[in-house]
Amino acid sequence: MIDPKLIDMENWNEHYIKKSTSSKLTYYIIRRYSVNVGLFSNFTLFAGHIRYALSNGWIPVVDMQNYRNNYLPLKKLGEENAWEYYFEQPFRIGLEEAYSGDNIILSTGHFVPFPQFNRMDIYELHNKTLMEWKMLVKLGLLKVKPERMEEILAIKKELFSPNDRVLGVFLRGTDYVAKKPKNHPIPPPPEYATNTVLSRMKEWNCNKIFLATEDRSLVEIFKNVFGDACVTINREYVDYDPQKDVLWLPRLSIEREDDNFLQGKEYLTEVMLFSMCNSLVFSGCNGALGALILASDNVENSYFFNLGRYGIYDKL
Repeated sequence: MIDPKLIDMENWNEHYIKKSTSSKLTYYIIRRYSVNVGLFSNFTLFAGHIRYALSNGWIPVVDMQNYRNNYLPLKKLGEENAWEYYFEQPFRIGLEEAYSGDNIILSTGHFVPFPQFNRMDIYELHNKTLMEWKMLVKLGLLKVKPERMEEILAIKKELFSPNDRVLGVFLRGTDYVAKKPKNHPIPPPPEYATNTVLSRMKEWNCNKIFLATEDRSLVEIFKNVFGDACVTINREYVDYDPQKDVLWLPRLSIEREDDNFLQGKEYLTEVMLFSMCNSLVFSGCNGALGALILASDNVENSYFFNLGRYGIYDKL
């Protein structure tokens, strides 16, 4: 049982909540201040904190159990760790063990230095900085849960034959287009996206497209253009009406049982399948960045829609 006194929702700065001698292990509890963010916004934030903890000789442990997030129903707050629905703990050490330690540091609730959207060149496949982040995956510190991977690989087998050459396409729509969030990458117009995908399919000798998106309208457009060559997972898509839907996408719920968990599972499935494609075309977002970090070194080609960022008209 975790002592409730160790959970601090008031002080979101990095600080010790238990401190003993330096000879004892130090556990670094990673938490997030923002509640209404997507799974891969958390992924990129936690990746930065894991790397930061390692640089200080601390043991990182992710806490999506005691701090609110979109993937944990309120009735399960304090009882289950939503991070462990999808990913392993970096060192396979759970919260019970970490909160029982002699030295415990709570992380800041915000990003530690991480090239999220600050430099657009992070989205280049062979960018040196990106390769450094990919080492976290190779070291097993950002490992997808084995049961999730089994499900994802089974879906991959259903969607693609061994001889298929698949072009992965990752596009954000909905709130990215309607709200134009400052400093976030600008998605391409649909016609520009389909024309680019068509030309890259020919250039890279791909016979299928795997489309990863949350936006039903984009699925319909791609299906109309590419027909059966465009495949998607069986998931719930969003019909986003900017005149009615005032909430950010992570706050939108779907009327179904276990919606919190399923939204994360569907997102993870799309990201992982996209990361396994032969070649990639994508607009910038945390999901695409997470996919590049998780992707193997076997990706042959990539094209990034570098259209600048909302409110910032440079292409870095």
